[in-house]
Amino acid sequence: MMSYVIQILTALLGSLGFAIIFKMKRRHLPADCIGGGATWFVYLICAHFGMDIFFANLLATLFASAYSEIMRNICRTPRTVFVIPAVVPLIPGSSLYYAMSAVVAENKSLAEHFAVQTGLVAGAIAFGILLFTVVFHVVHKIIRVINK
Repeated sequence: MMSYVIQILTALLGSLGFAIIFKMKRRHLPADCIGGGATWFVYLICAHFGMDIFFANLLATLFASAYSEIMRNICRTPRTVFVIPAVVPLIPGSSLYYAMSAVVAENKSLAEHFAVQTGLVAGAIAFGILLFTVVFHVVHKIIRVINK
C-alpha cells in the first residue's frame, strides 16, 4: 500500500517537473500534477487487477485524455497542456533502458523482450490518445447535428 502512495507521489512530481521544464503556465501546474498522479493511479488499479501492460496503459491513457478534455473546457486552454504531462508517468523509460542494455550485452532474447514491452507501452499511449480524440470528436459532431 505504501509503495502505491510513493509511486503516485513520484508521478505527481514527475509531471510537475515536466510541466516546469517545458514552461507551462503557473496556473496550470496543479492540474498537470493531478493529471499525472491520477493517470498513474488508474494504471496501478489496472495492473493490480491483472491487466496486461498494453491494456493497463491504454486505459490509463484514455483516462488522461478524458481528464485533459475536461480541464481544457474548465481552463479554456489547448488539451495538450494537460494530456502531455498526464501521460509522462506512463512513458516506458525503464524498459527502453533495459532493451538497450541487453543489446549492448548482446543478449538477444532479453533485448527482444524489453523492446516488445517498450513498443506495447508506446503503442498503447499513442492509440489511447488517438482513440479518445476520434471518439470524442465523432460523438461531439453527432450531438451538434442532433441539436440543430
